[in-house]
Amino acid sequence: MKKIKIAPSTKTGSHHWMMQRISAIALLPLIIWLVLSFVQIAEDPQEYLPVFFAYPLNAVMGILLISTSLYHGSLGMRVVIEDYIANKTKMHFYIMLVHFISIATAVAGIVAIVRLHLVG
Repeated sequence: MKKIKIAPSTKTGSHHWMMQRISAIALLPLIIWLVLSFVQIAEDPQEYLPVFFAYPLNAVMGILLISTSLYHGSLGMRVVIEDYIANKTKMHFYIMLVHFISIATAVAGIVAIVRLHLVG
């Protein structure tokens, strides 16, 4: 039997793994803030919902939540794409597509929150 030689990887993936863990840890307090905000809004939605993002803390936390969750999701999707798409050209295309969609969504969300903060 012939032995199969496997080329060693040039990248270890430890940076990617570490960034996933850091973004997951950063999402914990942001999700807690989101749940507490929903509870507060549910108590009196007519009064609190229209001016929710007028408060600077809520605007900043909303922007952080959107950007961190989209970054974390983009990292996760990259792993899925790398694991299940064998064609290198398609793999790179889909990774770039996911990054583009994530960035476009983050920009749209941030612009919306800033607009609500300035108007509200």
